[in-house]
Amino acid sequence: MFVADTGSGVRVEVTGAGPCVFRVPEMEKALSVKFGPESVANIKASEDGLNSDIHAMADYRAHLITVMAKRALAKVLALPAV
Repeated sequence: MFVADTGSGVRVEVTGAGPCVFRVPEMEKALSVKFGPESVANIKASEDGLNSDIHAMADYRAHLITVMAKRALAKVLALPAV
């Protein structure tokens, strides 16, 4: 999970859930308004195209996208300013 507020806008990227890295435009849009965990808390990622295997099913991976985005944001916002 990668979450960043860059000079080019907010980026949310996921790796390990599907066959390749992908962005989550719904989360990027919400975070452009307010950059915080509460902004993505109710966004449900689609399980379409996500991996299902012995480690996790697609619906669980979709759930984890939201969980990991909230955790990443909480961690980023807790860091001291540089």
